[in-house]
Amino acid sequence: MKRFFFFCLLAVFPFFLCADMEITTQESVSNTLIPERLRGEFSFEEEHKNSNVIKEHLNALVAEVKQFDAKNELCQGGGYRLSPSYQYKENKPVFVGYKGNLFFSCELNSVEQYNMLVERVEKIKAPSVITHQGALAWVVSDATHNANRLALRSSLLKVAHEQAASFSKETHQICVVKEVVFDNASPTHPVLMRAAAPMAKSFSSVSTEAPLVHPETFVLGATVRYACTTDK
Repeated sequence: MKRFFFFCLLAVFPFFLCADMEITTQESVSNTLIPERLRGEFSFEEEHKNSNVIKEHLNALVAEVKQFDAKNELCQGGGYRLSPSYQYKENKPVFVGYKGNLFFSCELNSVEQYNMLVERVEKIKAPSVITHQGALAWVVSDATHNANRLALRSSLLKVAHEQAASFSKETHQICVVKEVVFDNASPTHPVLMRAAAPMAKSFSSVSTEAPLVHPETFVLGATVRYACTTDK
């Protein structure tokens, strides 16, 4: 884990070392994470004059994804939208049927697991349902984000106490950490991880290759106030 820091003195050193003082610094620590989850997005649509036919086809897809993700840990979505469809003739709307849309977003552990899901969905999907496949992207999971945030916070607190000990030596006083106000941990730069694949009407029988993995560097900063007093 890397750390960087700089500081500024908000209180001018007094002429006499016996005077109390307060010091404020900006501290920061950073850590680099390797994305470990593969995010894929799927959407399905169908048009039909009978709304029950659309419901039956989309329900089958939802049931298959639920069976694949039995523990409800991988995928989100599954609520479909059904709406009437019109065509205009002589500036008048003419009802032509219904249109249904279904969307899933899944974070999987490997490209093999992703291809398995695709294969299962395509096997039970009705021919009239059109599939749209979003580009794949490697992402850092929420669990890893949370663990990293706690690790960065602990590291920054350690830096603050080390800095307090250093100030004690420099000022010949007793310096302690008075207040720490954390910023939000965030990547130092945007990371592009999506595969350069256009949306397609249906999945190919050829297995999908995983996109490139790019590490993400996260930085946590804080404003730290130190109180220094004379040892009496």
